[in-house]
Amino acid sequence: MSLAELDYIEKALDTLKSQQIQLEMISKLLKIEFTEILNLHSTDHLNIVTRVKGEASLKEKILRRSYYKKYNDPKELIYQLSDLIGVRIECRFQQNEYEIYDMLTKHFNTRDEYGHYYNELNPNVKLCLDEKQPEKQNNGFKIFRIDGYITDTDTDLPFELQIKSLVNTFWSEVEHKIIYKNYSFLMMDELLTEMLHSIKNSLSLLDKQLLSIYQNVEQLSTRTDNMKHEILEAVLSRLCNDVFSQKLKEQMGFNINIKKDIQTLVNYTFLAPGEHLATVGGTDQFDYILTVLERISNLANSPIQFNVPIQFESEPVYRSMFAKRIGPYLIEAMNKEFHWNLFFKMLMEIEPQNNVGDFEKFIGFLELAYQRTPSFFQLRQPLYIHLGDDAEAVLDDLMQVVAECMIEIDDIECIYAKGVEQIGISLAEVLVNIIEDLTSYDIWLIKKEEVLSQLREKIINSL
Repeated sequence: MSLAELDYIEKALDTLKSQQIQLEMISKLLKIEFTEILNLHSTDHLNIVTRVKGEASLKEKILRRSYYKKYNDPKELIYQLSDLIGVRIECRFQQNEYEIYDMLTKHFNTRDEYGHYYNELNPNVKLCLDEKQPEKQNNGFKIFRIDGYITDTDTDLPFELQIKSLVNTFWSEVEHKIIYKNYSFLMMDELLTEMLHSIKNSLSLLDKQLLSIYQNVEQLSTRTDNMKHEILEAVLSRLCNDVFSQKLKEQMGFNINIKKDIQTLVNYTFLAPGEHLATVGGTDQFDYILTVLERISNLANSPIQFNVPIQFESEPVYRSMFAKRIGPYLIEAMNKEFHWNLFFKMLMEIEPQNNVGDFEKFIGFLELAYQRTPSFFQLRQPLYIHLGDDAEAVLDDLMQVVAECMIEIDDIECIYAKGVEQIGISLAEVLVNIIEDLTSYDIWLIKKEEVLSQLREKIINSL
């Protein structure tokens, strides 16, 4: 690098620094402006992100584009950068990109003498809409990238507006880190080029599949509740399995069968206390489902560290005898055994709370899961009829034995679907034989040790 070019870059960076506060303010105003436009037209979108070009990015662009030779004054260069300020409208699917672009062409409906389009509600924000969109990049891929200008400043400030779906937002990260910075090298390697095109095509296919899922979920209101539940579980299971399997393969270097873990996590997602799907109806139900799916989708772009100790922010609070017995065991197991660690790591990545909150919530779900098995659930009503409020004490005694058996068996299979079902069967078998005799709590106290001993034996022998 020549000294003159180095001096040029330093002057350009100084100009950028001196205007940083103003540019950041304009960036925020653009976010507000486009948010209002999208809301005005009730256009579905996920988020709007704005940024001011960073120093490292500016330096790299000056070198790559040889701006030293094109602009004599580095100050002039700053205000010629089309992406000085970036605005990105994020949406779910590629189809939404076209919908948002069509909306913008309708909103920016007045053309000025320079060929820029604006709306009378705010004539100071203008877009260049004569170019064909989406535009084709040098690498052959297409993107909605629109030049814009802010005209109510001392110097017209350029900005770049992009419209990106979830899939294309993910792809842009790949493009920036692999293709953009190594373009010349990649173009000489035909095999790598073909592989990258194959990946992009696969992402486009994934976008269409997710769109199909989205549209099917929208139509679920016309189907039965059972069918809704089955379809949503299948969708969530597939998405969880794909995301976590890929992350595990990348980090561990080999494939791990996590289907049983995923099924338990999906059951937990739908049945966890306070979030049972049946308690959420209509539009709220639909929004809840989308929130869960989007949360899992976002994990694909997030780093996850498996097989590392799980830390709690505070001591867990145990609200039942079952929780008091099983809680300390699970904490020890998750930081000692790989499969327990893996399960709770995935659980805590899915859940939006802190680790200790997620852990307490899962124990509550697990205790209810054993009692909600079909074989045992039908006995709860006669138990309450015979004992009233004392039925809770009986259930506490039974669940404490379940916790003790789980500790003795010391196997994660106890929380998988088959293990939960088998424990429910054992609970039902010991209770059904005496339930007609339990006319009072005093009778339970007499028969308690015998029944609990039978329960312990059945659970141990069945798992």
